[in-house]
Amino acid sequence: MIHLPADNPNSRKGREQGMILINVLVIVMLATSVLTIMLVAEESHLERSFRLRAAAQAMAYARGGELSAIVALRRDLAAGNTADSLDEPWANINDQSVAIEGGQFTFAVVDAQARFNLNSLIRRDVASRSTLDQVVLAAQLSGDVAERIAILIEFGGPINDLTDLQVIGLDHRELSRLAQFSTALPTPTDVNLNTASEDLIAILLGNPAAARTLVGMRNRTGGLHSASFASASILLPPGGTLTSEYFWSRAKVTMGETSQQLTSLLHRRVVDGTPQVVAMRRWRGTPPVQAPTLN
Repeated sequence: MIHLPADNPNSRKGREQGMILINVLVIVMLATSVLTIMLVAEESHLERSFRLRAAAQAMAYARGGELSAIVALRRDLAAGNTADSLDEPWANINDQSVAIEGGQFTFAVVDAQARFNLNSLIRRDVASRSTLDQVVLAAQLSGDVAERIAILIEFGGPINDLTDLQVIGLDHRELSRLAQFSTALPTPTDVNLNTASEDLIAILLGNPAAARTLVGMRNRTGGLHSASFASASILLPPGGTLTSEYFWSRAKVTMGETSQQLTSLLHRRVVDGTPQVVAMRRWRGTPPVQAPTLN
């Protein structure tokens, strides 16, 4: 009979201690991995929380800019002004890259009726169609574009944005050129000669020299009034006006690495004798093509 050597108590004890040490090391390794995962998740959660807080603060600044535009436009209407020009308070509350706590704030208020409103074509009047033809020419687009735009709006109704013209084949570059002279507003409107470019005024008047005269008067006096046309022996053209009811409010706010943009189309009106200014539409992020640019 073969006798197996008996286990050495010391060696068995050593093996057991070795297994215990291995188990402890495994547990430590697992605990370290779990702790690392928890710390990474917590760090990610904190970063996300910081970004969300920064975005909320930035949007609060942007909405504050919109509110300042609403207040200024409402006061202007309540004052009973007979013309809307660039020397008025509403046009001078713009802020370009103002430093705020933790970031930068850029804001502008712009007259939306400084451009030809394509939705005025639903009137089907000669003046609107003639202006469209000249605007398309000034934007260096092919001649049939005016016909396609007219058919789309006269028979299909108002468009919400210039990008709606993509259905008739206009690409982004063509829309950008068209946006230099035109816009799309909820209702038919006339062009405010106090804020329009000299090129657009020349189109409305059909007379570049007369447009130059009016712009010179506008620059010297701060704005045009009915008497301005009489003194210059120039008639207010069809499709032209000296007041506005639609305005753009644009804000861009940067907080740390977070950036927020808010573009608002404001409508100013009198309801039951009370001046009102309301945001008809808002865009967060990328603005519509016809909205003014921010420096």
